[in-house]
Amino acid sequence: MPSITRKLIPSIALGVLALGAGCATAPETRTVDAKGPESLNTSGINPQDWAAAADYLVASLLSSNALSRAPRTPAVLAIDRVINDTQMMIDTDSLIKKVRVSLMQTGKIVLTNTMGLGERAVVASEAAQLQELQSGKRQKVNIPDYTLLAKISQQTDRSKAVTQNTYTFSMTLVDTSTGFSVWEETKPIAKQTTRPGAIGF
Repeated sequence: MPSITRKLIPSIALGVLALGAGCATAPETRTVDAKGPESLNTSGINPQDWAAAADYLVASLLSSNALSRAPRTPAVLAIDRVINDTQMMIDTDSLIKKVRVSLMQTGKIVLTNTMGLGERAVVASEAAQLQELQSGKRQKVNIPDYTLLAKISQQTDRSKAVTQNTYTFSMTLVDTSTGFSVWEETKPIAKQTTRPGAIGF
């Protein structure tokens, strides 16, 4: 082996080791605003979408003054289950939690967790039965003034290069004394995904 080659081998080896050490640096983690532009965007529903939908729907409900027409102040509100009419397994509690917190902070409502429609009505009945057994007196179940219903639906449209998913967040406020809807609103959020190599939006 020529002497010049023997001299180059250690230098090359050191260079490779240095390069490997540089590639082994720890990944960087930082905190970003979940509603800000740096938050990751996906074709599915993400925290920005929950926040945008909840903020819009709550603002619409409050501006309608429907809660101000309740027979008592603050109004008693029950939140029913959220219907997920999408192709995704999603955590619908994220939307409801944001709505609950925003409404509670207004001071216009109090939330009942033992009365509503569907599954929650069973919970209220069982709670009344348990109290009756413990006290020996027939218990009265307080009926909420309103029940809030929610639904998330999805529509998918495709072109040659772009897929668009439109997620529509819908809410309805029902007056429990009449069964009438006293407020309704929808918030569509459209998200487009371009195939790799295709021309942009």
